[in-house]
Amino acid sequence: MTSPAHDIVSGALVFTGERSRLGYRLNRMAMSLTQPANRAAFQADEAAYMRAMGLDDVEIDRVLRRDWKAMLDNGGSIYLLLKIAGSVGHTLQQVGAHTGGITPEALAERNKKA
Repeated sequence: MTSPAHDIVSGALVFTGERSRLGYRLNRMAMSLTQPANRAAFQADEAAYMRAMGLDDVEIDRVLRRDWKAMLDNGGSIYLLLKIAGSVGHTLQQVGAHTGGITPEALAERNKKA
């Protein structure tokens, strides 16, 4: 999805209604992971869980590859993507580094300077 200029503020994507609609299935699935039983089912067989939640093959592939940037670009809410990240053992710092195109170590170093 190519973002119109008004969808980007200071280099960050704005979570618009259009993005919300685009990422609805992914965000709904991510929200479901707040329930321990759902998290366990997801961890047992990620692809099957996502298929049962109605995600398409492209969405499933993004999650399986942990492509946080692609999920954000295609309507994922950062707050909900963190539910997925936590379920698979990834930290906020790992997600942030990936979306910024840098390593977690480079992000930590950059944050020290800030």
